[in-house]
Amino acid sequence: MPRSVQHWPGGIPTSIQPHSEADLSLDQIKQEVKGWLLFVQENWVSAANAGAPSDGDHELTHRRQLVETWASATQEFRDAYQSRAPLGLPGTEGPRFNEPSEGLRYPAEALERLYDTLQPIDLGSLISIAPVDEAHAANRARWVKFVILLYNYDIETGHCLLGNHMPSEAIFNPATTTDFSVENFLPWHDLETANFRGPYMLADEHGLKTGRLTLVEYEMNGTVKESLHIRPFNMQMPYLRAFEDGAGFDDISHAQGAYRYQNSPLDMDLPIIDILCQAKEANQLPTSMAICDREQWTSDVELYAPGYLALEAQGRGGEYPLTSLTAPIGGVKKEVLNRVHDPRFTFIAPGTFP
Repeated sequence: MPRSVQHWPGGIPTSIQPHSEADLSLDQIKQEVKGWLLFVQENWVSAANAGAPSDGDHELTHRRQLVETWASATQEFRDAYQSRAPLGLPGTEGPRFNEPSEGLRYPAEALERLYDTLQPIDLGSLISIAPVDEAHAANRARWVKFVILLYNYDIETGHCLLGNHMPSEAIFNPATTTDFSVENFLPWHDLETANFRGPYMLADEHGLKTGRLTLVEYEMNGTVKESLHIRPFNMQMPYLRAFEDGAGFDDISHAQGAYRYQNSPLDMDLPIIDILCQAKEANQLPTSMAICDREQWTSDVELYAPGYLALEAQGRGGEYPLTSLTAPIGGVKKEVLNRVHDPRFTFIAPGTFP
């Protein structure tokens, strides 16, 4: 069953604030959180012991209660836990794959049914933080184009985000914020659900207008650490560096497709093929894309989003159902190689040598 959006009733309490320090070492973080981890361990009440149904609501509500209690408590109350909490609380230490470092893991009982109450988004996909429902028609039309432009428009078929071709849409809590910004994404993702775990690819409203997603990394207190603005069809190499290789932002910013001159603003109100052609005319495309043309890109869009161009021609591109997007086999050579020769590019077939 799909997960539903989780909003903290009444909005995130104002007593819950980010840590004043953004740049702490791992040892400093362990020292800062040890009292909180002990508080969670000693005050966690399972659904069975509370006589509550095992439907996930108890765990979500209980996590929120603990967060609010700790945040609104007196310093004397918190110090009482901090002073007797050991570093590496039993049950929180020992490295495990894809989990926080030793001494930072929550007690296992506090992680029960956590996945069931996470926000319904895929962190490996593009996430819209702008409203893109039917009530926001202009945003919706740009969003559909944006998502389609994440496919490969060079000499091979595929998707820039590999298998993550279906995007996600964040629905912010109006009781918490009406500012659909990059800065407010992490509170929605982690604080609304009191997420006791853990670069994101986000598209805000300005990004939808200018055709650039924001690849962002946050500090441990939720403030933005670093960010890059990248056109969707340029994301293949930056995505591999960030999500497959785990590279830092300096390496990502020097990946093919991430350079600033390749990512100036686009006019996302143009027809989708015109967006690509305009970027080609401005000499802003990587070589493997620049040898392609309107005819090839028209075939590409029909392959990736069957029926979209017909709807767009009627002024109804925003009505295109994203569930109709395809997952084509990657790496298939395109027809353009048989009809276009570009002196900047030499195609070498597999198994041959120049």
